[in-house]
Amino acid sequence: MHLQLRSIAKRFGAILAVDGVDLDVDGGEVLALLGENGAGKSTLMKLLYGVHRPDAGQVTIDGRATRIDSPRDAMASGIGMVFQQFSVIPALTVRENLALAHASTPWFTGRGARRATAGLAPLAAIAPDVPMDARVSSLSVGQMQLVELAKALQQDPRLLILDEPTAVLGDDEVRRLWSLIRGFATRGLAVVLITHKLADVAACADRVAVMRRGRVVASGAARDFDATRLLRTMVGERDLAAPSTAPLPADAPTRVWIRGLSARGPGSRIDGVDLRIARGEVLGIAGVSGHGQDVLADACAGVLSPDAGEVIVDGETLFAPRQRAPRAGRVAYIPEQPIRNAVAPDLPLALNLHLDRLHTLPAIPDRRRMEADARALLTRFDVRPADPTMAAGRLSGGNLQKLVAARELCGAPALVVASHPTMGLDLAASAFLYHQLFALAQAGSAVLWISEDLDDLLHHAHRIAVLHRGRIAGVVPADQRHRQTIGAWMTGHADAEAA
Repeated sequence: MHLQLRSIAKRFGAILAVDGVDLDVDGGEVLALLGENGAGKSTLMKLLYGVHRPDAGQVTIDGRATRIDSPRDAMASGIGMVFQQFSVIPALTVRENLALAHASTPWFTGRGARRATAGLAPLAAIAPDVPMDARVSSLSVGQMQLVELAKALQQDPRLLILDEPTAVLGDDEVRRLWSLIRGFATRGLAVVLITHKLADVAACADRVAVMRRGRVVASGAARDFDATRLLRTMVGERDLAAPSTAPLPADAPTRVWIRGLSARGPGSRIDGVDLRIARGEVLGIAGVSGHGQDVLADACAGVLSPDAGEVIVDGETLFAPRQRAPRAGRVAYIPEQPIRNAVAPDLPLALNLHLDRLHTLPAIPDRRRMEADARALLTRFDVRPADPTMAAGRLSGGNLQKLVAARELCGAPALVVASHPTMGLDLAASAFLYHQLFALAQAGSAVLWISEDLDDLLHHAHRIAVLHRGRIAGVVPADQRHRQTIGAWMTGHADAEAA
């Protein structure tokens, strides 16, 4: 396939999201499309996939002008796309979700789905450990991402668009995906990889194109762009260095006690988790995806009622079996999947910023003041566009993440539960969020930070606790000397001793 985009433009109200973009993609190559959150990367590819219609410009495939008005048109033209926001249906099995991607659905649902997907190769290649008859709700976020990829691949596309595919994957899954992407290109597919991770570019890309504020500002062979040039092209001369956490005093008092906490979620559970977090401490939670991290986060934030144990904050039990206190003002929560768990997509940004304190608003709120306050907060957290009247569902994944962070980190909570808080964020946004998170810790908040990026935890956390099969395998200071011990605990070697 040879794809050409010429003078593509798209405006949403006063926002010019895509501004006269020219782009070429050829079969057999991987094009990395980079840029900050809100640069227009996802919008451009959604125009190509028929989710939106361009206001101007032309799409040419193999020398023929092509009109794409819907995803069905895109698929008919040989274009597949894996979105950053999942479209799998949690209540259905993996097999049934794959069957729904067939043009012949609904006739291939139910028992027919077994015949339709029994020999499906893509999922076996990408995720051999994902059972076809498991409900999607029982899968980890990384496994859901791989099911999404399998749905696109079974359409046998000639051009595959991947929107931030490594954002939710662990290290082993990322390496496997890199290998698969290179394999796609070797077989003649054209691949557009939307990413902000320089590691993705180094591992996969043949060419790069960098977008800023709706325009392509640089493009060329990937070998001609080193990390420094890419960063400067993406974000200019801004300082992207993430801050360091302040040293924790030896006598810092306990502010949060997670005492004997047990709880069950759709696909995992925790058993007898016992952790203390000091005032001003950042406690990192490491572990392989699917070992109870989501359940721990939900239970500590009061979203999930525990089966046993309690979450004690400042000496008061907030969450326990059959007990759930209001968390507004005391517990801030950035969940792993904001679009599903932290925003109301159809409500405007201003109301989303007040979701945790709607009960405090007057019966007839001052709309102008609310929108003015929201605009200031959106601007501070660089949510693009900073339009308080826009529905949250229209934001890109990274901007949704920043919206939730703006709401949750703007106060002075006693406990901050941050589950993969920089997922989907570009480097500048990640550095800014770390500044906000660690500033709260320095002001006295206790921070529970869940991440699969061990380097980040080792660099920023005060201590690291390892969660394995729902239990705490061990806790050590965040120091490179303990990397081997942490790795052993993560893989189930509970007899490993701290270095």
